[in-house]
Amino acid sequence: MFKGKTHHISMKDVVFKTDPTNKPVLTIESGDTVIFECRDAFNQVIKKPEDLPIDFDMETINPATGPVFIEGAEPGDTLEVHILDVDVAEQGSCCIIPDFGYLASEFPEPWTRIIPIKEGHAIFSDKVKIPIDPFPGTIIVAPAEGSHGTLIPKEYGGNMDSRACTAGTTVYLPVFVDGALFGVGDVHAVQGDGEVCGTAVEIDANVTIKLVVNKQKKIERPQYETEKYFMTTAWGETTDDACKIALRDMVNWIVQEKGLTREEAYALCSCVVDMRISQLVDITPGVRAVIPKLIFVD
Repeated sequence: MFKGKTHHISMKDVVFKTDPTNKPVLTIESGDTVIFECRDAFNQVIKKPEDLPIDFDMETINPATGPVFIEGAEPGDTLEVHILDVDVAEQGSCCIIPDFGYLASEFPEPWTRIIPIKEGHAIFSDKVKIPIDPFPGTIIVAPAEGSHGTLIPKEYGGNMDSRACTAGTTVYLPVFVDGALFGVGDVHAVQGDGEVCGTAVEIDANVTIKLVVNKQKKIERPQYETEKYFMTTAWGETTDDACKIALRDMVNWIVQEKGLTREEAYALCSCVVDMRISQLVDITPGVRAVIPKLIFVD
């Protein structure tokens, strides 16, 4: 299924804004696989403990490798982003950035921790060793118009920072321009839901993705799917706003895909759907609604 060619994009080929006028660095067919070399979200300026997260050039952080033009992708289509593998580098970093993070006023000083990756674990300290579960925080296509930074999640994806997007997950993105102009970056070796201090274990990585154009599926915002779960996701001015959008999308999905009434779907969500925080720090907080697929009888 989805047999195609395999391509490779160097981390030299990145964008810091998503824009329908960006020139693609690669053109592929639907069903092809791409190995993306990704720089860390700090654009490789944090390499040792003395490197502090201050005086960043905000125009050159959170690079996304790409963009890729997928032949046949048109506005109104859905791009299936099949995440096959995330292979991280030998070290990453976690930082506290002044005036950024969920408790920013309580942690005003910059702080850096370099974190080695050994035998599948992030070595946070001599007392803390965390099993890694890597994922790309930024998964993005071009908007219909305008130039937008990669830092803020929108309907075209972006810096979603959802730990659900690991290897084995399919991310569905709405397509707004011909070719979709897909990019990926901001890999985290591990992250807690919320990413509360504003950074996770930020790290260089190779991300292997199969890209498939779906002309039947119609969505307004990104969705996620794994072998066991289906997820809607959303962002808002507040977490409450985001939860309501994601919940409405889940209700609509249950009605459209499973044939339940809206009342049945809403009640079912109250019985089985988990509302989970993705991130709390990127201006517009992000959530996801998660439903187990095993409850549905075919």
